[in-house]
This record gives sequence, structure tokens and C-alpha cells, in this order.
Amino acid sequence: MNDIPPSSLAAFDEVRALHVLIEDWFNARLPADALEALLARFTDDFSMVGIGGVRLDKPTLARFFAAAHGGRVGLRIAVDDLAFLPLPGNACAVRYREDQADAQGSTRREALAVLRADTGGALRWQALHETSVGG
Repeated sequence: MNDIPPSSLAAFDEVRALHVLIEDWFNARLPADALEALLARFTDDFSMVGIGGVRLDKPTLARFFAAAHGGRVGLRIAVDDLAFLPLPGNACAVRYREDQADAQGSTRREALAVLRADTGGALRWQALHETSVGG
């Protein structure tokens, strides 16, 4: 296991990079066969509580992404107001604000992600909790 704790720069880069990939996925700018590369960014024990309050695991996330490819053409995702929270070992948390906009309107959410460094030092998403907020 990697003994170097994640840096804030690496964690912020990962949060931004994943959201670019997700935007590209929903807009079909990524080919459908890129699903495995997208899912590789999440740990096998990944769990998420979305804005609807429902918890999902990685297999459910995989089914969601598979069904949603190209499903929100025109979607734009912006991430800002990032805050780094160091955790013991090879983990950290990042709190951030996410704005999504498409032809149907816009949403804003506050999110808290737990990222864990794998044996090669790459950060993987272990947990995510999102809360819908006004604005």
C-alpha cells in the first residue's frame, strides 16, 4: 500500500477530472466502450448517497452509467469551492460545490467525497454524499 497521503492538489485534480469525464459521458463525447475506464476511478466498495437520498453501490453505479450514455446532451458541469480534508492513512476527503445545467434547467449540490490512494498512488472514489441546495 502507498504510504504517502494524498495531496490537496492531487485530490482537487481528481475531482475536476472525474466531472469532466462524467460530462463527456452524458454528452457522448466519450465512446460507450470507455465505461470500464470511467468505473475504474471508483473503488470496488464505492457507495454514494445522491441528492434523492438513495444509497447506491458500484454495480448500481455501473448500470446507471451504462444506461445514461449520451442521455443528457448539452449537460455542463462546473465544480468549485473545493476544500481538502486530510484523513488517516492513504485517504482524504474533498468537499465541493457542483453545478449542473442543461436544456431542462440547472441544479446545485454540495458534495463530500472520500478518496483513497491505490497501491500505485492513483486516487479512487470510495464514497460520495451529495445534497441538493438552492442557487
